[in-house]
Amino acid sequence: MEDLTAVCQRFHTVLPIPLTLVTSAGEQVQTWPETYRNMVVPSYNSYLLDDFKKYRCDARHPLVSYVPQGYFVGVTQAGSDSFLIVGLVSPFHHSEKELIEFIGPAIVPNYLQHAVSLLTAAPIVSLSQFKSYMSLLAESLTHESVTEDDLIYLDRSGRDLYGNEKLAGARFQQRETPDPHAATNYENGVCDAVSLGRTDLLIQRLSASPGGSIGMMSPNPLRQQQYSLISFATLLSRAAIRGGLSDETAFLLSDLYCQRIDSLTRISDLEKLAVGMAMDFCEQVARNHMPKDVSQVVRKALNYISIHLHEPFGMEALSEHCHLCRRSLTIRFQKEMGMTVSEYVQKEKTQEAKFLLHHTSTSLSEIATYLNYSSQSYFTQQFKKSTGETPEQYRKRIAG
Repeated sequence: MEDLTAVCQRFHTVLPIPLTLVTSAGEQVQTWPETYRNMVVPSYNSYLLDDFKKYRCDARHPLVSYVPQGYFVGVTQAGSDSFLIVGLVSPFHHSEKELIEFIGPAIVPNYLQHAVSLLTAAPIVSLSQFKSYMSLLAESLTHESVTEDDLIYLDRSGRDLYGNEKLAGARFQQRETPDPHAATNYENGVCDAVSLGRTDLLIQRLSASPGGSIGMMSPNPLRQQQYSLISFATLLSRAAIRGGLSDETAFLLSDLYCQRIDSLTRISDLEKLAVGMAMDFCEQVARNHMPKDVSQVVRKALNYISIHLHEPFGMEALSEHCHLCRRSLTIRFQKEMGMTVSEYVQKEKTQEAKFLLHHTSTSLSEIATYLNYSSQSYFTQQFKKSTGETPEQYRKRIAG
């Protein structure tokens, strides 16, 4: 148990994701952090363990589950009658309201607000990062090699495949209906305006007639509107990427709108959101687009930096990812972006720090740790160099 405790403490110190040691009955034994203890309803732990057993997972084959609302949770075996539950974690930030709605049923009521605070301060973790984390954790516990290929990945979103028979039936019904699908030139016109970052042109294109219907995706009017908006969000995100918005920014913005769409229960609210969502993507392109002549290699570097911003990485890792030597990548990046790689990384870290200072109560020392600064004082120094004010001054001004 001492060895297990040391491993869990070390992992939680390096990346503060909640870890919970439970028995096969779902009863908590120990948690990291300690304040997480007794927060989770035991039946929730049992629910996760049921999946672990159902998919025949074991110490060398941990379970990683994706929950459609945008969360990951992991389970691995820690002993003959003990298991480690890892998470929740998410690849993007959630509002306090969204967290309460999602985790509420699984948390003991008296601890709900504290659980929300812990998860709000948790690091942003992509699926790739979480899989690596689970592999390393399993290796540390088993002292055997565990790769990402050994993980059992459970995606709860699921899908159905439709063969020729159902497709032919749907086509027959469509031919009997006098209202065809909307012409593609309408959505192409909207997407072109987003790609250009032209809000004036977007308003003009949105006000034009689509020349047909969206098509029935659900007999339920509310779900029909939700599904069509999610499809619209996908089109907008791809248009924004073509316009120079970074892949990660476009995908995360799409994810956030899909969550919002899922939470709305009135068709009128969804109709209002459609225009606001299109305008948001368009304005993001206008403000944050990359230079139009950015190559695929530099775009690849930008996406890598965005995904790994919370991790310590150097030019060697970036060069290897882009399949270029360090010198060639350095010259090419500066030529196309107008700044060095280190200047760009600092700019992105400053933006992330601003978000945390504005929207969370995360301490300065924790922010410095998340963003891999060597110390809080160095974080303060770099933030002031970029913004002209210290993190404390920025937080106070925004709060005021």
